[in-house]
Amino acid sequence: MKKKILLTILLGTVLTFIIYKNFHHEKMSLVAIGDDLSLGETSYNVQGYSYNDYLRDYFEENSVLEEYITEFANLEETTETLKNKLNNNYLLESTGITLQQAIASSKILTISLGMYELNNKKEIKTKNIETYLKNMEKILKVIRIYNNKEIFLISLYPSKKISLDKIKKINEELKRICEIYKIKYIDIENIYEKEEYFFQENSYLLNYKGHRYISEKIIEKLE
Repeated sequence: MKKKILLTILLGTVLTFIIYKNFHHEKMSLVAIGDDLSLGETSYNVQGYSYNDYLRDYFEENSVLEEYITEFANLEETTETLKNKLNNNYLLESTGITLQQAIASSKILTISLGMYELNNKKEIKTKNIETYLKNMEKILKVIRIYNNKEIFLISLYPSKKISLDKIKKINEELKRICEIYKIKYIDIENIYEKEEYFFQENSYLLNYKGHRYISEKIIEKLE
């Protein structure tokens, strides 16, 4: 009799585990911070489909998305402005949520910073790159304090304004910083090789194909 009871309990436990594994979906929050790349800005001054939008669709299709926040991304965001927002715990008045709260609540956090900042300087000097990297390390350090979940940093890529040599050196440092703070580095350095990912030859801004490519790279890191 005892053996039958134990067997029934064991079978019940196994079935519960199988049901949990197959049907349980933990709801999650997707938060995007960064510059124009985060928002899918195009060379026509219109926001198109961003890699974050593709991620949102992916999580919705899998019935796990609870919240999608892009309001903390800004078309003209730089490392300096984001660093100040983090230090001052920027408040989004439309929702009453602070930047630190949004970061802390996110299960998936994506960061794209640098393409706007560096491409909108008359001349990119060594000092500009050093400041950018110094700010990035401070930003990632603070973000990791508030969030211990999945954080993804999008690499930079060459443009008409930034040479491949400079980009490689910057990305090497970004990757090193990501390793320190256990942040997933999304390498899209070679995206410039695909003309079909861009709207115009002289613009660093991507079209929907380029953004879909980034989202696929992120999803690969999730699985």
